[in-house]
Amino acid sequence: MQRQQISDQIRNLRSGDRGEAEAAYEIDLHFGRSPNWMIIHDLRIEHRGFVAQIDHLMINRLLEFWVLESKRFANGVKINEHGEFTTFYDRVPRGAASPIEQNRRHIKVLETVIADGMIRLPSRIGFTVQPKLKSLVLISQGAINRPRTHVPGIETVIKNDQLSTTVNRALDKVGVLALTSLVGQATLEGVGHQMLALHRPITRRWAAQFRLSDTPIPAAEPQEAAANSTLARRRIGPAAASQAAPERHCTNCAVPVSQGVARYCTTQPLFGGAIFCMSCQSNALRQAKLEAARP
Repeated sequence: MQRQQISDQIRNLRSGDRGEAEAAYEIDLHFGRSPNWMIIHDLRIEHRGFVAQIDHLMINRLLEFWVLESKRFANGVKINEHGEFTTFYDRVPRGAASPIEQNRRHIKVLETVIADGMIRLPSRIGFTVQPKLKSLVLISQGAINRPRTHVPGIETVIKNDQLSTTVNRALDKVGVLALTSLVGQATLEGVGHQMLALHRPITRRWAAQFRLSDTPIPAAEPQEAAANSTLARRRIGPAAASQAAPERHCTNCAVPVSQGVARYCTTQPLFGGAIFCMSCQSNALRQAKLEAARP
């Protein structure tokens, strides 16, 4: 029984990591190089006793906070008229937590963070520009079997490859009045770094969960995760250590990076096959832009 629980946990973590990596690839491909967006992957915020584990956060110069929950359902997912999610494993249906509701909870925590003044917001003609929080659920694999009747929030569930079209379509609908709240690139970057400073990595107590030992396995230190600026380190329990993928490190600063980040780097010609953490990726992209702009 214990072995099966550990096996299920490993499978879920690996599937989750793959789902996040596939979503991160789409996000970075379409928006990662734009100076009009700040992208943060795997942001974990604790506030007032509540936690928001945000897979991906995209912030643009309109101060739209796109909160993205990424899921990977290898055998597809079914959503019924009550908004309940069912996935399949070896053709056996299994109930799954609703990512729509998960994202609503994340947004609720973010709303509280903003309302409590945890980040400094820019102002226009004496008024503070308030962020607009938007939700999307990204499905990376498998078909989406949707209900015939409308379910609140069902329109936020899309496939990964629909991300760019969905976001750009929403931006096309922005009125002229909204453009008065447009912030500069430096302001956008400042808001992004303030959000990043709120990141609190989790300490996984796998031993306690599976009753293996009393030694906790820590995640990345806060300053280490902040330097990485993206995917907080994930570890599995000692019983499954032999099955874990090897740990990778940033070529530039030696910060540990996730397998998803490592895979992404190997697909980008700019990095020449080297592996960089997200912070060093941003520096490399910024340097490339400066060099491209030189006469």
